[in-house]
Formats: sequence, structure tokens, C-alpha cells
Amino acid sequence: MKLRRALVALLTAVGAAAVVSAPAAHAATPDRWAFAFMNNPVPPAGFLMDPTRQWKSDNIPNSTVSPLVVGRYRVRFPSIASANGVAHVTAVAGDPRWCQVWNHYASGADQIVEVQCYKYAGAVITPDWSAFTVMYSTSSGLLAGPGTYAYVQGKSTGGTNTSYNPVGGVNTVAHGGIGTGVYKVWLPGVSTGLQDGNLQLTAQHPNSPRRCKIDNWIPGGAGLDIVVRCYDHTGAPADSWFDLTYHRARSVYGAFNPPKYFAYLWTPGFPGPSDYNSVGSINTLSGAGPGLQYVEFHKVGFREGHVQVSGYRSGASYCNLQNVWMLSGSVVIVRNVICWTAAGAPVSPEFFISYSSRV
Repeated sequence: MKLRRALVALLTAVGAAAVVSAPAAHAATPDRWAFAFMNNPVPPAGFLMDPTRQWKSDNIPNSTVSPLVVGRYRVRFPSIASANGVAHVTAVAGDPRWCQVWNHYASGADQIVEVQCYKYAGAVITPDWSAFTVMYSTSSGLLAGPGTYAYVQGKSTGGTNTSYNPVGGVNTVAHGGIGTGVYKVWLPGVSTGLQDGNLQLTAQHPNSPRRCKIDNWIPGGAGLDIVVRCYDHTGAPADSWFDLTYHRARSVYGAFNPPKYFAYLWTPGFPGPSDYNSVGSINTLSGAGPGLQYVEFHKVGFREGHVQVSGYRSGASYCNLQNVWMLSGSVVIVRNVICWTAAGAPVSPEFFISYSSRV
């Protein structure tokens, strides 16, 4: 009887230890994330952003925004503070304008992303209020599950400030001797040898207008080479910090199942390996006018969701969302992605676009 009691006690202790250790063994990547649509260009302080288009990893849709100086906003994502993440932002407007990350940092338990928006008006670039989409994500440890996900926050002088690699490799950002505003990003261990997956890129600068875009991405057996080019408001090459994310068969914020419903595409490679729909349905892409592309992602449209857009090649041109995306049943309607030259004229769109729901 004593032996039996001892055995039961031992098995109970082992079971309890397994319960305690299970969360660590199956920890999700990313660790923390949030996304939102800032739907009021001139919000009151502490404004609750669009509740139908925001969510966080703690499942509490309480992200807010406060205006600062003209065109600058302080987005607050409560209870997801970290020191090793990246942020992305996309302007939502029908005229030539863009938004960039001004800064992102922890404030107590909250994560802050400061956003600065600009508009082009008759050869003049001025700070201006704008609607925008914004997200933040942070990861650690090795990646479990399908696909892959990696990011860097590149420094203006080269090197990384924050970085995540899903297989424990070392991401790098090279700049010296390459040229003003040009950076070579290396993400080891994430490539299939094809141009598949999706890239999102956002300029970050604490005192000057900047735009950054993907100039090229070169898959290889050992990893992914990415060429980033950054520009000032005139379209001249300019050094800048930037936040870059690569995701393949996973959401733009790095998570999987949930969400089960997400999709992305790259216009020069459409249709092809970079055209992805998580439920095996179709994505569609069609011209909608000068500088405009109309996008639909089928059978993945569920609240709450998020969209990011990043420009590709075409010199100093840039892209934003003309209007906020809508849902028609389970179809995500993006009407439209709109792209501009540095002089504010519509230009043939080339871009990466990524949509993800929270479910």
C-alpha cells in the first residue's frame, strides 16, 4: 500500500510538472502583437481606434491613439510592451501622402508606436493628418508550425536594432560602401529558393521625411537576400532606419492558426508562388485606373482584420491604400492600392500587399 501511494504521488508530481512546463514547450510565435486602423485623422486624445479593424494578442481590442504635432500620432497598444519588435504603417488616403514610423518603444506595460504622416501638394511636402493602418509584433525562440517569419529593424548606418530569425540564424543589414539609402538585408534559413512569401517594409526616422521600398529580393539555398532603398521627400536617396518583415504561409504579424484566414500577393509575381491564400481560394488583381490596382482576397475575410502595403522598385515611387478595405461576405475587397511618383503623379503600381484576420 505504501509503495502504491508513493507511485501515485510520483505520477501526480510528474503530471503537474508536465502541466507547468507545457506552455513553455509550446509557446506561440509571435510573443505579442497588435494591429489597428486609425480611422479618425484628427482624433481626440485617447481615441479608441476602429473596433472592427483592431485586435491584440491578449484578445482585448482597447488600442487608442492621441494626436501630437500636426500629422503625428501616438498609438498605444496596451499590455504588450517589448523591446525587440517591429512596426509597420500604411497611409489610407486618395491623394499623394504617406505615413512612416517616427519611433516605437515600451511605456510601462504598453507598446507605443509614434506615426508621422506627410502629403504632397504642388511640389511641397508638409506634415498632415491622415488615416492609416498600423501594427506591431515581437518574437523570440524558434518557430513552430508551417511557413516562416522573420524581421529586422535596420539602422540608418547599417546593422540591426531589433531582429528575429525563426531558426536561430543571425539576420544582418549591410550599408557601408553600397550607396546612400541602399541596404542589403540577409535573412538566413528562411528561403525555399523561390520568390514566395511576402515582404512588408516601413521607413522609420525620428526627425525627417523618409520612404523605403523593396528594390529586389533574391532567394537562395542558405537564405533570403533583400535590397532596400530609402528616399527623402524629394525622391533623392537618403539613409534611414527601417522596419522589415518577411512572412511565408503565416500572417503578416507572424502567427498561425489562429489566424487560419489570411492572404497576400506581390504584383510583379502575380499569379505565382508569392500569390497565397491560406484556405486555397483565389486572390484577384485588376487595374482600376491610373496608378490604381483593385485587389480581392476570397474566403479569408473575417473580422477583425488588417492590411499592409509596401512599394516595390519603380524608383522613388510609393503606395498607399486609397480607401479602407471592406468585407463582402468572406471576400476582402481592397479598393484600391494607389501608387505615386515622387512628384505626386499616379504611377503603374508595383507592390506587396498582405491581409490577415485575427481568426
